[in-house]
Amino acid sequence: MAGEINGTSVVIMKDSTEVVGQMDTTMTVGGTLIDISNKSAGDFIQSLDGELAGKQLTFAGTIIYNDDTIYQTVRGDSFLGTQGQYSISFPNGEEISGTFTPNGLSDSIGHGTAISSTINFISSGEYTRTAPTS
Repeated sequence: MAGEINGTSVVIMKDSTEVVGQMDTTMTVGGTLIDISNKSAGDFIQSLDGELAGKQLTFAGTIIYNDDTIYQTVRGDSFLGTQGQYSISFPNGEEISGTFTPNGLSDSIGHGTAISSTINFISSGEYTRTAPTS
Protein backbone atom coordinates (compact mmCIF):
# COMPACT_ATOMS: atom_id res chain seq x y z
CA MET A 1 0.00 0.00 0.00
CA ALA A 2 1.39 3.41 -0.92
CA GLY A 3 0.83 6.71 0.85
CA GLU A 4 -0.07 5.30 4.25
CA ILE A 5 0.25 7.59 7.26
CA ASN A 6 2.02 6.53 10.46
CA GLY A 7 -0.32 7.10 13.39
CA THR A 8 2.52 7.84 15.80
CA SER A 9 2.90 11.23 14.15
CA VAL A 10 -0.63 12.43 14.97
CA VAL A 11 -0.49 15.21 17.57
CA ILE A 12 -3.16 16.63 19.91
CA MET A 13 -2.54 20.22 20.97
CA LYS A 14 -4.15 22.61 23.47
CA ASP A 15 -3.57 26.31 22.83
CA SER A 16 -0.84 25.44 20.27
CA THR A 17 1.08 23.33 22.82
CA GLU A 18 1.45 19.57 22.42
CA VAL A 19 -0.30 17.41 25.01
CA VAL A 20 2.63 15.32 26.29
CA GLY A 21 2.48 11.52 26.65
CA GLN A 22 0.21 10.63 23.73
CA MET A 23 -0.12 7.03 22.62
CA ASP A 24 -3.26 6.12 20.65
CA THR A 25 -5.79 8.49 19.12
CA THR A 26 -9.19 7.95 17.51
CA MET A 27 -11.36 10.45 15.68
CA THR A 28 -15.08 10.31 14.87
CA VAL A 29 -16.90 12.75 12.60
CA GLY A 30 -20.59 12.95 13.47
CA GLY A 31 -23.55 14.36 11.62
CA THR A 32 -27.00 13.39 10.41
CA LEU A 33 -28.10 13.32 6.79
CA ILE A 34 -30.97 15.68 6.00
CA ASP A 35 -33.88 13.78 4.51
CA ILE A 36 -35.48 15.56 1.53
CA SER A 37 -37.53 12.61 0.27
CA ASN A 38 -40.87 13.17 -1.37
CA LYS A 39 -43.47 11.01 -3.08
CA SER A 40 -41.86 11.42 -6.51
CA ALA A 41 -38.88 9.35 -5.24
CA GLY A 42 -41.18 6.42 -4.52
CA ASP A 43 -39.89 4.23 -1.70
CA PHE A 44 -36.35 5.61 -1.94
CA ILE A 45 -34.85 8.01 0.56
CA GLN A 46 -33.13 11.11 -0.79
CA SER A 47 -30.69 13.21 1.21
CA LEU A 48 -29.64 16.83 0.80
CA ASP A 49 -26.24 16.86 -0.90
CA GLY A 50 -23.35 18.49 0.94
CA GLU A 51 -25.15 19.15 4.21
CA LEU A 52 -25.32 17.46 7.60
CA ALA A 53 -27.34 18.38 10.70
CA GLY A 54 -25.92 18.03 14.18
CA LYS A 55 -22.27 18.25 13.10
CA GLN A 56 -19.85 17.30 15.83
CA LEU A 57 -16.33 15.96 15.95
CA THR A 58 -14.92 13.80 18.72
CA PHE A 59 -11.35 12.70 19.07
CA ALA A 60 -9.97 10.68 21.93
CA GLY A 61 -6.42 10.29 23.09
CA THR A 62 -4.81 7.69 25.28
CA ILE A 63 -2.06 9.45 27.19
CA ILE A 64 0.56 8.21 29.64
CA TYR A 65 -0.07 9.89 33.01
CA ASN A 66 2.60 12.55 33.61
CA ASP A 67 3.31 15.81 35.43
CA ASP A 68 3.46 18.06 32.35
CA THR A 69 1.51 21.30 32.87
CA ILE A 70 -0.64 20.98 29.72
CA TYR A 71 -1.52 17.35 30.46
CA GLN A 72 -2.54 18.22 34.03
CA THR A 73 -4.56 21.22 32.74
CA VAL A 74 -6.43 18.94 30.30
CA ARG A 75 -7.16 16.49 33.15
CA GLY A 76 -8.49 19.33 35.30
CA ASP A 77 -10.59 20.68 32.44
CA SER A 78 -12.18 17.24 31.99
CA PHE A 79 -13.36 17.29 35.62
CA LEU A 80 -14.92 20.74 35.20
CA GLY A 81 -16.14 20.60 31.58
CA THR A 82 -13.93 23.56 30.67
CA GLN A 83 -13.73 24.30 26.96
CA GLY A 84 -10.49 25.21 25.23
CA GLN A 85 -8.86 25.62 21.84
CA TYR A 86 -7.67 22.22 20.65
CA SER A 87 -6.34 20.80 17.43
CA ILE A 88 -5.42 17.42 16.06
CA SER A 89 -2.83 17.36 13.31
CA PHE A 90 -1.75 14.62 10.94
CA PRO A 91 1.69 14.27 9.33
CA ASN A 92 0.29 14.94 5.83
CA GLY A 93 -0.72 18.49 6.81
CA GLU A 94 -4.37 17.79 7.64
CA GLU A 95 -5.45 19.61 10.79
CA ILE A 96 -8.75 20.03 12.60
CA SER A 97 -9.09 22.77 15.18
CA GLY A 98 -11.73 24.54 17.19
CA THR A 99 -13.34 24.73 20.60
CA PHE A 100 -13.45 21.34 22.32
CA THR A 101 -14.40 20.11 25.77
CA PRO A 102 -12.33 17.31 27.34
CA ASN A 103 -14.78 14.76 28.68
CA GLY A 104 -15.08 11.12 29.69
CA LEU A 105 -11.72 10.84 31.44
CA SER A 106 -10.87 7.21 32.09
CA ASP A 107 -7.68 6.09 33.84
CA SER A 108 -6.17 2.65 33.40
CA ILE A 109 -4.08 1.74 36.44
CA GLY A 110 -2.47 -1.63 35.83
CA HIS A 111 -0.26 -3.26 38.45
CA GLY A 112 3.39 -2.68 37.52
CA THR A 113 2.58 -0.76 34.32
CA ALA A 114 2.38 2.88 33.34
CA ILE A 115 -0.86 4.65 34.22
CA SER A 116 -2.68 5.81 31.11
CA SER A 117 -5.65 8.10 30.66
CA THR A 118 -8.17 8.16 27.84
CA ILE A 119 -9.83 11.53 27.29
CA ASN A 120 -12.51 12.42 24.73
CA PHE A 121 -12.37 15.86 23.13
CA ILE A 122 -15.87 16.88 21.96
CA SER A 123 -16.37 19.84 19.63
CA SER A 124 -18.53 22.78 20.66
CA GLY A 125 -19.59 24.98 17.77
CA GLU A 126 -17.88 25.23 14.43
CA TYR A 127 -14.52 23.60 13.83
CA THR A 128 -12.19 24.06 10.88
CA ARG A 129 -10.43 21.46 8.79
CA THR A 130 -7.29 22.13 6.82
CA ALA A 131 -7.04 19.63 3.98
CA PRO A 132 -3.93 17.45 3.57
CA THR A 133 -1.06 19.03 1.69
CA SER A 134 0.09 15.83 0.02
